[in-house]
Amino acid sequence: MSRAWVIACLLMAAFARESFSQPVHSGPVAASGSVPGAGQAAGAAAFPSQSAIEREMTRLESDRKNVFSGLDGRAGQALPHVFPNIATPAPSGIDIEQLARQYEQKAMDRRSEELMIFASFTMPEASLKRLVNQANRVGASVVLRGFKNNSIRETTRAIHALKEQGGNVLVNPNAFTKYKIEAVPTFVLTRATAADAVDEQGCALPDTYVSVAGDVSLDHALDVVSRQSKDFSSLAERYLNQFRERRP
Repeated sequence: MSRAWVIACLLMAAFARESFSQPVHSGPVAASGSVPGAGQAAGAAAFPSQSAIEREMTRLESDRKNVFSGLDGRAGQALPHVFPNIATPAPSGIDIEQLARQYEQKAMDRRSEELMIFASFTMPEASLKRLVNQANRVGASVVLRGFKNNSIRETTRAIHALKEQGGNVLVNPNAFTKYKIEAVPTFVLTRATAADAVDEQGCALPDTYVSVAGDVSLDHALDVVSRQSKDFSSLAERYLNQFRERRP
């Protein structure tokens, strides 16, 4: 609240108090131009005199100094804020951090859409661990057909047991159908721009991807593609160079 507003409020209160403190005259009122038959006036409240106004102004100035002296003495200090006691709404149950992680995961999925490694928990743990590690190095996705024993909890535990960053591990049974995966591991390289190019059965068109099946390393599969696929050789070489640059 500003000082001018405080002074104005105090001044109006003073005028009101002074007005009501004046005596009320109940006798007949003689005034030129009065309406005949109007009778006696009910009373007239007189305005405060000049001396009364001056006294009140002096008192207001004293009050003003008392009000703001404490504030002036604490110049440059943070003053306490008093907020109304508004009831806090109940939590909505939405986990903001979880939403953020989901958004980051979707963004990662879009980036890694070009390179996917199809795997399964039926593979030897050492082989699966190696594939997850290699996929992390180039931003690829490790795709599983389903959850381990149809349990999200068991799947999560199995991924944690690999002791690798598991954010690139996805469960997507439709992708197995889309790229006609018949064995694991299978390495699939595709163009992200052709992700929606499918036939009537929902399978990717033959010229939109290339795949290599076999229990081999990621760099070996990329090397095969770079040598044998004219359409995907440049993309395979890009991932291969990235893989070699990030070799531990």
